[in-house]
Amino acid sequence: MQGLNLVQELKSKSTSAGLSKDACVKEEDDSIELFPRPRYFQVHFQYLHKNIHELNGELVQLKSYVASVDEKLVSIMAQLNHLSEKTR
Repeated sequence: MQGLNLVQELKSKSTSAGLSKDACVKEEDDSIELFPRPRYFQVHFQYLHKNIHELNGELVQLKSYVASVDEKLVSIMAQLNHLSEKTR
């Protein structure tokens, strides 16, 4: 409905600005067809929601993987420090 209001608003502005009637969109034209349907937005937002959900799952997995790699690095660094102290 907002799209129709915008078209009507544009029509009133164009006729009040002194433009000819042929220059504006006529009400009997299918000007509403120029605007995307609500179904387009529904499908688009469903797609975005699905992708966000999948990406959040991957992010959780990657965070746990990084945490485990970090623990391993700390362990390896501790072992290297221990070995270097023995050799002194």
